[in-house]
Amino acid sequence: MVRISVSLIALLSMFSSAVAQTPPAPTTPPAQAAAPGKPAAKKAVPKAKPAAKQPAAVESGPCQIGVISAIGDQFSVQHVGVTMFGNEYMEAPIETWGIDDLFVARVRAAAPGTAVRKIAYASGAFRPYYHPEAKLFRNDRDDLTALVRQIAGTANCERYIVATKSRVSVDGTNQSIEGLGVYKNWASPSGRGVVVAYYRINVFDGRTFDIHRAPTRSFGDVLASSFSNKNDNMQILNNLEFPKTPEQVTNSALLRDSTRGLLTAQLDKYLSAYIKGE
Repeated sequence: MVRISVSLIALLSMFSSAVAQTPPAPTTPPAQAAAPGKPAAKKAVPKAKPAAKQPAAVESGPCQIGVISAIGDQFSVQHVGVTMFGNEYMEAPIETWGIDDLFVARVRAAAPGTAVRKIAYASGAFRPYYHPEAKLFRNDRDDLTALVRQIAGTANCERYIVATKSRVSVDGTNQSIEGLGVYKNWASPSGRGVVVAYYRINVFDGRTFDIHRAPTRSFGDVLASSFSNKNDNMQILNNLEFPKTPEQVTNSALLRDSTRGLLTAQLDKYLSAYIKGE
């Protein structure tokens, strides 16, 4: 009986030892509850980079004729009254009309097969030339030469054709108009205006910057013009609503197209003589 009890105790002891040596099963930690009211963070989408601006095309290669046009920035509007109190004057910006580009295009057309390059310059570069400080003695020719030399820089063109505004009197009055513009006299019929294009062309030597002599008109041209009442520098408009604001000038298709047409006709008639040096 004692032997059976000892055996039973030994068996229970071995069973308890086995149970003690068996590792406990791993317990899964409870899932953490998501914080209320906070949505899952979204992955940031990288912003597309803006396309890099392409550099402006730069004219290169040999340059036989460099063109500097300084006539296409402003358009003058002049209303000449009976007395000085009835005179009105304003200016309007017309860069969008492409006048200076038109001048370059007509030079190219007049000089086929010639390397023609438009010479760019800073905005306002000609302002001191057109509106100089008061001086006792001023040499307009020297001032223009210095300015053209500065603008030409290192372009190294053989010649430079330069267009600048000139000022003339309006119908023999004491009023004047400069460059491109339109005017109306107090005695003009309703709806009538006169578009004008007054400018000067100079040709500079590309090395010395000496100004070439202006071409001479033939005797036949002088004789023909003396018998003609046509003025190549103006065009009469009979259906013009005279502008009252600069915005009306800038947005006027009639003034724009009339000015471009007048300028084209002038340049196609006279530019070849300047290019050939006749």
